[in-house]
Amino acid sequence: MTDIVFSESDRLEIGADEYRLRRERVFRLLAEREIDALCVFGPTRVAYLSGFFFSPTERPIALILTANGQVAALLPNLELSHFQQQGPKLDDSAIYPEYPGGGSGRHPLLFLRDLLSRLGVLGKVIAADVDGYEHRWGYRGPALSAVLEQPVQADVALIDDLRMVKSAAEIALMTEACRWGDHAHRLMQDSIRVGSEELLISHGASLQATRDLLAELGGRYVPKAREGLPANAMFIRGANTAHPHGLHESGAVGVGDVLVTGAYGVVGGYESELERTMIVGEPNAEFQRYFAAMLAAQQVGFDALRPGRTCAEVESDVRRFIRDELGMDDLVRHHTGHGFGLEGHEHPFLDLDDHTVIEPGMVFSVEPGLYVPEFAGFRHSDTVVITESGMERLSLYSRELDDLVVAG
Repeated sequence: MTDIVFSESDRLEIGADEYRLRRERVFRLLAEREIDALCVFGPTRVAYLSGFFFSPTERPIALILTANGQVAALLPNLELSHFQQQGPKLDDSAIYPEYPGGGSGRHPLLFLRDLLSRLGVLGKVIAADVDGYEHRWGYRGPALSAVLEQPVQADVALIDDLRMVKSAAEIALMTEACRWGDHAHRLMQDSIRVGSEELLISHGASLQATRDLLAELGGRYVPKAREGLPANAMFIRGANTAHPHGLHESGAVGVGDVLVTGAYGVVGGYESELERTMIVGEPNAEFQRYFAAMLAAQQVGFDALRPGRTCAEVESDVRRFIRDELGMDDLVRHHTGHGFGLEGHEHPFLDLDDHTVIEPGMVFSVEPGLYVPEFAGFRHSDTVVITESGMERLSLYSRELDDLVVAG
């Protein structure tokens, strides 16, 4: 799909030049829309534009971009050195002592108001991804529009639309993430035995895959989070799989259990997705029927993906096949897939009500599922990238039943 952009000695992360180009796209967008400044609160959007990855807490952080090319930030004091280590040079900043005030007697968003005033945009046209900081970890705060005493054009699409089509570097990172998701899944599948505990097998495989990743990549691997592992795998079992997002259960794997798995890697902050439906012991006729139906529906999804079509048209093809060819429309619980990159789910969605036009460079999961109450769920998920003529799988784990049987 794309030329390899990382050499065997490169650190596996987006470089400063690409972050600068992203900000320049925003500057042009602001000028086109006659917006004087944009305040970005969403942690993933801040990272996308600046390279500053952080652990979001109750302390508001905002990146400010102005139409005349200025870059500024609202930061708590405890993140200042962290931003200086990762982020771009700032034209101005507002550093507050602590939330809710740290003795200053002032809410952090009042510091942001002062910053916007110094930038010369207060009272002018201001936009934001959301109208103020999100309420997490006990944070309480007013809307940005209330603090500024003026309207704010709140629109997550201002940044998220730019994130839909991935660059060559992003696709390279996601390809590497897929490789490690596949590896984690292989370790997990090879470890499952009758009597295994799903939690212990899941976490054990994730830890071993992470050891393997770090041993191979060494200093090229750049963690972008405080939590989680670079390579992960898990599964749920039995009738619990009839819940698309069933939680782990205690107890042991048994003969006849259907397993629905999930595995992913995280490289340079970018994620992958791999899911498989498996069986412990010889599959009976009922299992084989639903497995074959699910596999055929996923293939319809693969075949439907190409530039110029809409996400809704892809979903329509899959749903029509499930309804008219399989007669299983009542077993559908969710749409066919979603975009992703820095987040596990991103806009757009392969959904009947998403009319986004598909373009080369978009990355999707393809995961139509069939869920049989009191029996099992059936879902494969693969990471795919849109090419000039169709799509290409980045997750390469086998989809075939013969390769997904665990010895009973």
